[in-house]
Amino acid sequence: MATKIIIANGANDTVTPQALLEHWASHHAGLVRQHIGPQRYALTTLDKAKRGYHGIAVLHLRDDQRDLLTDLPAAIRADPFYGMIGQRTALRVDEHVIVDGDITAARFKVTAFVRRRDDVPAAQYVEHWLGVHAPNVAEHLRRTDGAFRYVVNHATDAPQDAPFHGVAELWYADEAASRAHLGSVPDDGFEALSSDILFLKGREQVLV
Repeated sequence: MATKIIIANGANDTVTPQALLEHWASHHAGLVRQHIGPQRYALTTLDKAKRGYHGIAVLHLRDDQRDLLTDLPAAIRADPFYGMIGQRTALRVDEHVIVDGDITAARFKVTAFVRRRDDVPAAQYVEHWLGVHAPNVAEHLRRTDGAFRYVVNHATDAPQDAPFHGVAELWYADEAASRAHLGSVPDDGFEALSSDILFLKGREQVLV
C-alpha cells in the first residue's frame, strides 16, 4: 500500500514567497529525495497567493512511512525551510482516482481544499463526495477539451475542527480549460455540506 500526504505552505514575514519557493525546489526537495525517497513528489507553485499559501507538495510514500508528518528524519527537521514557513496545512489522505487521464500535456493544476460543516458526519460527507459530487465533476471533465485528470483525497485522521478535511486535484491544459470545466458543473449539494472550499491554482512540477 502507499501513503499520500498533501502539504500547503506559505512564506512567513521573514522571507519573500519567491525565496521560500526557491529554497523548497532547490534544497528542501533534495533532502526529501535523499532521506525519505518518496515514490512520487510533486510541487505546485501557485499563480497567486491565497490565504497565505504559496505552494503545495504532494508526496506518495510507502505505507510504513505513514507517520512521517510527526516523525521527520533529523536532517530534514534541521532544514532552515521550516523557519521560513508561515501558513501551513498538512493532510494524510486516502486517494481516489476518479478520471485517470494522461497529464503529460497538463500545464495547469487546480487544487481544492475542502472542509465539511461541523454538523455533517465524516462518513456522510465522504459518501456524498464520492457517490454524487465526484461523478458529476467527472462527467463534465470528460466533456471538456483540455481537461485531463481528477483525483479526490479525503483526510484519514483530520479532527472535526481541522481547517480542511480533504483535497480535490484537477489537471488541465491551461486556465481557460479549468474555467470551462468548473463553470459547467451543476450544483449537486456538495457545497451545502461544506463550510469552506479553497481553490488554489498553479503549475505543477514533478520532482520524483
